[in-house]
Formats: sequence, structure tokens, C-alpha cells
Amino acid sequence: MVKKKPIVVIGCAVLGVDMKHAARHLGLDVDFKFLEAGLHERPDLLKKKLQAAIDAVSAAGDAERIVIGYGVCGRGTIGIQAREIPLTIPKVHDCIAMFLGGPEAYRRQFKKFPGSYYITAGWYEEKAVPVSQRKLQAWYGDQRVHRDDIARQHGERAADQTIAFLNSWQKNYQRAAYIDTGVRNGGKSEKHAREMAEAYGWRYEKIPGSLALVEKMLTGTATTDEILFVAPRHAIEFDAVTGTLSSHPLWAERSATGDGTTVVTGGAPAASRTAGIGLGIDAGGTYTDAVVYDFISKATRCKGKALTTRWDFTVGIDRALEKLDPDQLKQVEMVALSTTLATNAIVEGDGQRVGLLLMPPYGIYRPDDFHHEPKALIPGRLSITGEEIEPVDEERVRQTVTRMVEIERVSAFAVSGFAGAINPDHELTVKRIIREETGLWVTCGHELSAILDFTIRATTAVLNARIIPRLGRLIVNLEHSLKRNNILAPIVVVKGDGTLMQAEMAKQRPVETIFSGPAASVAGARHLTGLEDALVVDVGGTTTDTAAVEDGRVRVCSTGSTVAGRRTHVRALDIRTAGLGGDSLINREKGTLSIGPRRVAPIAWLGANSDGAVEAIEYLSTRLRHFETSTRNMQILALNETADRLEPTEMEKKVLDLLGKRPRSILELTRRTGVLLDRHLPLDRLEENFVVQRCGLTPTDLLHINGEFRRWDPATADRFFHMFAALNKKAENALLKELLETVSRNLALEILKRQLDDEVNPEALHSCPVCQALMNNVFNGGNSHYRMHIDFKRPVVGIGAPIAFFLPRAAAMIGARAVLPEHADVANAIGAITSSVVIERQVRIIPGGDSGFLIEGLSGARRFKEFETADAFAKGQLVGMVRTLGREAGTSSTEVTIETEDQLPVDAGGNPVFIGRILKARLTGPPDRVVAETPMVSAV
Repeated sequence: MVKKKPIVVIGCAVLGVDMKHAARHLGLDVDFKFLEAGLHERPDLLKKKLQAAIDAVSAAGDAERIVIGYGVCGRGTIGIQAREIPLTIPKVHDCIAMFLGGPEAYRRQFKKFPGSYYITAGWYEEKAVPVSQRKLQAWYGDQRVHRDDIARQHGERAADQTIAFLNSWQKNYQRAAYIDTGVRNGGKSEKHAREMAEAYGWRYEKIPGSLALVEKMLTGTATTDEILFVAPRHAIEFDAVTGTLSSHPLWAERSATGDGTTVVTGGAPAASRTAGIGLGIDAGGTYTDAVVYDFISKATRCKGKALTTRWDFTVGIDRALEKLDPDQLKQVEMVALSTTLATNAIVEGDGQRVGLLLMPPYGIYRPDDFHHEPKALIPGRLSITGEEIEPVDEERVRQTVTRMVEIERVSAFAVSGFAGAINPDHELTVKRIIREETGLWVTCGHELSAILDFTIRATTAVLNARIIPRLGRLIVNLEHSLKRNNILAPIVVVKGDGTLMQAEMAKQRPVETIFSGPAASVAGARHLTGLEDALVVDVGGTTTDTAAVEDGRVRVCSTGSTVAGRRTHVRALDIRTAGLGGDSLINREKGTLSIGPRRVAPIAWLGANSDGAVEAIEYLSTRLRHFETSTRNMQILALNETADRLEPTEMEKKVLDLLGKRPRSILELTRRTGVLLDRHLPLDRLEENFVVQRCGLTPTDLLHINGEFRRWDPATADRFFHMFAALNKKAENALLKELLETVSRNLALEILKRQLDDEVNPEALHSCPVCQALMNNVFNGGNSHYRMHIDFKRPVVGIGAPIAFFLPRAAAMIGARAVLPEHADVANAIGAITSSVVIERQVRIIPGGDSGFLIEGLSGARRFKEFETADAFAKGQLVGMVRTLGREAGTSSTEVTIETEDQLPVDAGGNPVFIGRILKARLTGPPDRVVAETPMVSAV
């Protein structure tokens, strides 16, 4: 029979009497190794001696476990390491809690009488000094100082003053409390406590003790609220959040760190699935671009551009396709779309009614945290590590969703639960129930965002569920448009991070297409130039988007983009957007000129598309005195092709009747409708529904006037500009030059801001007088005393329709090299079709508390005893996950790259402590020309 190994106690000698008494009472085989009393006053020495004692026991190997007879003790136990033998230690700050039975009993005594000096039988044996001798000696740290020794060296007076000072601690106490734990020597120790109280003028009290915590220390083999079990090769840590002890695995003893990259191959996609000819479409805020691209020769075969028709994107798409070679279109095997539709839908508050179902942790839910209505709480609770505490109540979910559909009239659902990003089981269960019960769309928070805060994921899920129909309609309409052009190729959509996903997935996750257009522009710039390190500037009709490319990649903002004040928490490229474009309104208020951020249609466009534009301008020319303070009412409104989009009010009908005859300025509409002020004109709904189009002076008009750009009617733009110059009391050529210079200067400033974005808040350029003086010096070419220069080290790639007219000027102002690639005007569409499907997912392996390891980010609560097993399982699951998502997104590529990063902070002793391993899997591949046979549900 193998002899069972004993328990070894290593602790403070003050605990000796009580721990031996408890061991006898429990009948345990215990070896005791006590360190001298008072080490808690020297935490560094305590740590050194305690670790040495643990190492000696571990080296001998003759112990079942080691019980630590200390608490936090001035942090002297923090960093103590278990070797091959596990440790147990009480979760207390000092030994008083052990004598009283636990920290709760200690807290009650402290609240009752905070100034207490505690005495126990063990303390009496190790630290007690006869009261008659106490006035002749004192403690200095862990050294006992005698009055006679001081007197011999420094004199009687110095001895009395020193002892009095060292014993001044007595003033901090008002009670001598004897803790009766029921052990031997109780009479002597109790008598000593009474004598101390009498000598120092304290109150005396005998209070009952308990060895319950000591017994749990001796018998405990797992972590509880009172005891910490420290597994082999783990270190004791202090958890500042809970204010108690915890442990983390040590890493130094492992053979190697996990940092590195692993490539898991599975064969290349079949050549028959890869497209040869592709069609890229970018439905931007102002223009819709289309290109036919040859993947074999990497060349753009033909391109087309049309104005975006935001009331129906497919009208603009059809017009762009009409400009492409029909023979080339017949060869298309893949279509890629980038669009601003999702962004616009969120900005405009469009979408369906969504019911939000929440599974919060008990005690944390506050209705005010969720401004969305309707919402409901449903049963189902997970721990912070993803382990189930309360199951989902299926019947309750069915009742709740039925009520929401029938009474609240919801047509989609969003689901978010606490710890759903760690273990999505509950969210997926609720999704299944809703689909079975209603057949409606369901968006789960974990599907869109890895943010741990379930309230944030709930907001993102609601946004996604709300706009599903809008993107779904666009894709279905695009399919019809392509069919009319005899194109039967599959469709992929650009996401906000610049990667692709299959159209069916985009229908389910439209929120992921936020900033799809800018992402495609960056991809197009990289493809057209091949530059690995550059700034990319996309100047469109409405905005200027800037991004930095470093090592061939654009940084992704994992915490997500913000649209219309709503944080989406969906991955998107780190892109800076400003309201500056070819169609930015040029306005004059109180003598000051401004450009943007509002977008209007150019006057040149109005002249080319409306016979009554000249009459509208003539009306203004005879009333210029009305615009000396502001040119806002000079803006002209024209009727669009969508007059039947809404049922107009009486006043709206009056405006539409006037515009039905010809375009009119705001001033003329104010006069002819009889309203007192222009702000009383009912224009908001008409503009929001694209029934009318606002027109004004823009940079595009300036280019028509000076002959650099000819698409519409320069004569109409010139007539309008003549009035504008007269109001500014400037020669037309001088004002034209000044405004073009201002556009270039504003563009240069946006490029500079993007460069500064990684270091400071660049908006401070507008509020800092010193910054403004220096920037004026840069843009004005210096002054008579000094000249400032900026020297950009990386090129600036320009794309977008008006980029060639403004970037060279802007780049010269800041010492940058401008790169204008061929086909820069349709770079967004090229970027869309040349992008790849990229799937990225990650999981994290963390210590599982008392022992073992947990995996966060996989369905189910995954707990493993051995780290190597957990690591292998996590990698296998990740590979399978990204391959499945890759097929759903539209690629048959199977090669997966796994990056491993170990989180190893150093403890107080300089030892690396393992707090987690992050595994990141990435699959990249071209979209297939044949749609993968993955079960999908139509979004429309």
C-alpha cells in the first residue's frame, strides 16, 4: 500500500498553536514549518523566506499540498510561486481574519470597534512581553530595542524619549481584544490581554474566535470564496478589482513561447471557380462608376460614369453600364459592388421596426442603457467566462416574440446577451426559436462585433436588423439590372474594412458595408499604383476621404466607425472623412467665403439639364441687394424625376407646382409662396426624398468657368459667378483664382490632418493661434522674415473625378509628391472588383480560475485541464470556422494563417505570468465566379 503524502503547512509562528489544534481535531497528517513572527512587517523578507521554504518542500517532493499560513500580509505573498506541488492560501489580508473565522467576521469586529489590539494564544507564545517590561523596551521594525542599551550609548533622556516615541503606537488603540479560539494556554494569554488593557488605559473585551477558516485551509483542494487553490506552475497575484488573492499560470518553465505564425493549407481553389473578367460598380454619393476588369492581364478594359440617383441607385447604375462596351459586358463572370447605401440609411434613420431581446447579467440591467423601443428581457444568463448559469426559456421567448410581432408590429429582431461574444450559444438558441416562430430576420450581437459589452453589441445588432431590407432591395434590383444586360454572374459586396462578402451575406449583414465606398477607393489606389507606403486621397463630389497605407495595408479600426452619432462597432478602415468635394457649396456669409460641407448640384449641371435655369438666374441678377449679407437664398431648386415619391402637403404642392414650370431660387420661392421667411419654406421632406435638387456655386463650376473641365454648361455657371463676384466686389479672375486656391488649401490641410491623426488631435489646428500662424506661413509661401516648409516623406495618391485639378496644387503647398494613376476617376470601382474575400476571427485561451484553461470566443463553455489540449482544440476550431465563413462570403480558398500572441506580463519577481493566449486566424482568397452551395435565406 502506497503511503499517502502529508500536508505541509508553512506559516507564521503566531498561527502555530491554532493550526496544530485544528489538525489534531481533523485527524490530519500534517508537517508544520513555521517562520518567525513579525515577517509581515518586512514583506520583501517574508517573500524570500516563504518562497525558499516552498522550494525546499517541492524539491523533496514529499507533500500532497502546501498550506500557506499567511494572508496578503503587506503584499509579502504576492508573486509567490507554486512549483510541482499545489498551494492553498486564505483570501484574507492578515492572520486576525483566520482567528475570527473569516474576513466577514473581521469586518464586523472592525466596524464595531476599529481601534482594537488583538491577542491570541499563539501570539502570546511568540510575541508577548511581560507588561512590566513593556515600558523598558519597544519594537523598531522587526527588531526589539531595550531602553538600557540606548541609555548606555546616548543617555537617560534620549532613552526615555526614544522608547516613548517607539511606543506611541499605543495611542492608536482603545481596546484589547482577546480572541478565544478554544486552544490551550488560553488562561495565560487572556490574563496578559487584561494586563495590557489596564496598563495602557484600554477597554478589555473577550470575543469568540473560530478555526473554521483554518480548517478550510487544511482541507481545501479547490478555489472558493475563502480559499485560493494555486495549481502547480502558477503564481499568486492580487486582484485589485475584487481586492483579494488570485493566481495566474507561470510561463517561464514552458519550453517555448507561443508567439509565431502557423499556416494551415488545404489546397488552392479550383481554377474553374476563379473569374477571368469582372465588373466593378461603385454607387457613390455623387457619381456611380462602372469598370470591366481583366483579372488575367490585370487591365481595365472599359469604364463608365454617371450621376448617382439616390432615390433609386439602380437608375444611376444602368446609366453607367450603358457607357460600357456591350461585348465586354457579356464576358463578365463576377460583379463587385461598393455603396454608400448603408451609411445613408443610418444617417437618414431609415429602416424597419426592430424588436430587441436582451439577456443581461442580473443586477446590472438598466432600461435607460437602451434607448431603443420596443425591447424585452428574456431568461438566459452566462457567467463572465461564458458558462451557463440560467438556461434560455424557450416558451418565454416564443411568447415574447409573438407579442412583439402582433402588438408592437416589429418585422425584424436583434438579440444580445451578456458574455455572448465569449459563448454565443444563448444568442444562437434565441435566434433559432425566433426563426421557427416568426420566420423573420434575426441579428445576433456576436455575429457583428467582438466587443464584450453586450449593450454596445445590442446597438450594433439593432442598426443591422433595421437596414436589412434596404440593402436587400438594392442587391435584388442590381440583379435585375444585370440580367437586363445579360450578366448572370454572382455578386460580391465591399465591406467597410475593404474586403468582400457574397451578396447573400451582405443582405444579412448590411451594417458591415458602412464606409464600403471609401474602402474600395483605398483598395483601388493600392491596386493602380502598387505603392506599399502612401497617403490615399479620394476627392468625390460630396466628401474627401483620406487614409494611410503602411506596408501595403490600411489600419483597421476594430472598435468600429461612427455614423450620424451612432457607434456601429463594426470593423472598418481607419479613414478620415471631410465635407469637401467637387460639389461642395461655395457660400458667402457676412463678408466671409466658405466652401462646404454641404453638397449641392453645380450650376453648370442645372444649365445643362433645365431650360429655365437662365430665367432663374435673371430673377436673381435684378435683386442682388438682397444677398449683400448672405448668398444662401441665391441657391436654386430644381425638380427631380421623383415627384411621386410622397404625398405632398398643401404648401409642398405649391412649391412643386412652381418648380414644375422651371427652377427657382429660394428667394423667388419665398416671394411666390407668400411665406414670411425662407426658413418657412417646406423643403426638408422634398429634399430628403430626392423630390427636389438644390443647386449652387461649386468648385466644379469654377473648373467649367476657367476651362479645365467641361461636362455640362459653362455659360450658365459663368452668369451665376458674375453675380457672385459683384457681391464680393472683386474682379472675376481674381475671385476665381482665390476660390480655386482655397479648395486646394483645404485639401492640403486635410492631407496634413491625416498625417497628424496618429499623433495628436488635428482639429486643434483651427483653435491654436500659433498653429494658424505657422500654417498661414506655409500656404502663403512665407513672409519677409521667415518661411516654413513641410516635407512629406511618402507620396500622396489621388483618386476621384476632380482629383487631377486640385491635388497637384495641394501637394505642392505641403511638399508632397502627388501620384495620379491612370483611371483615377474610377478607382473605387476598380478597387471593388480587385479586392479579396478576407475572413478574420480570433479566440483567447485564459486561465480557468483554480485550475485548467478556458477558451473565449467559441460556442459552448470550453474548459481544458491541459494547456496544450486547449491550444490544439482552439486552432482546429478556428480553421474550421474561417473556412466555413469563407465559403459563405464567396471564396473556395482554404489556406488559413494563424498568428499566436501570448500575454505575459512580468510579476514583482521578474517572472513572466501567463494571463492569456490570443489566436488570430486569417483566410484570404479571390471571390468565386461560381456561387458556393452554402444554405442561405433570401433577405427580401
